[in-house]
Amino acid sequence: MSRAGARFGAVALPLSGVAAVVVVWEVASRLAANATLVPPPLTVWRAFAAMQGSDLPADIGASLLHLAIGYGLGVGAGLALALVAASSRALEAIVDPFVEFLRPISPIAWIPLAILLFGVGRAVPVFLIFYASMFPIFVATLDGIRRVDARLIHAARSLGASRRLVVTRVVLPAALPSVIAGARLSLGVAWMSLVAGEIVGGDAGIGWRILWYQEFFQMDRVMAAILIVGVLGLGADLLLRALQHLARRWNPAAAESAA
Repeated sequence: MSRAGARFGAVALPLSGVAAVVVVWEVASRLAANATLVPPPLTVWRAFAAMQGSDLPADIGASLLHLAIGYGLGVGAGLALALVAASSRALEAIVDPFVEFLRPISPIAWIPLAILLFGVGRAVPVFLIFYASMFPIFVATLDGIRRVDARLIHAARSLGASRRLVVTRVVLPAALPSVIAGARLSLGVAWMSLVAGEIVGGDAGIGWRILWYQEFFQMDRVMAAILIVGVLGLGADLLLRALQHLARRWNPAAAESAA
């Protein structure tokens, strides 16, 4: 296939999927015969256009701020725990069971406690995002570090590299594709936790606005806000995909193992 044909396919295939979803949505709305409960796509689009002059930009900004703080802290904590666990068998025996005990517990289960501790406000969604995003990147990073070729580490040590230099110049670069894959997984659960935290314990953001529209039975605006979350999440994931692709190109050994 030519390069132009490949580019056309890369654009046309996703658009065809979107078009199919819109058609199914329109059919479902007509079958429901209730535009208030199941608003058709055109109605939702008009609601989205009307929301531009309201508090939507401020809500998006608040949600992105919640995500940036919680996700940044969660990813940082997950990376730190993975490095600690990978540094020795003894520390791994301590850290890994603790993480595996907490990992199956849904962030939603912590909402009542989070509200009692922090009150209704920004801290609740930030805490839930932090908690949810910490574990996927921990698992992926630890797995990536375990897969690093031991010969590279031995070679670096034989050349006199310090422990810190081995970690920063050998281990982490070799494990980078796994780290970014874990970051993508963490980002997905971070968005879910964001919406849940803002709906139940937030005072601003897209999730909080969804609850606001639901209270006034404005389901077209509810659907528009939900779609905004999906678009923002897709955009963030595309950025991480691009970073993952660059990491695989920069690390040919990782690209071959991934293939």
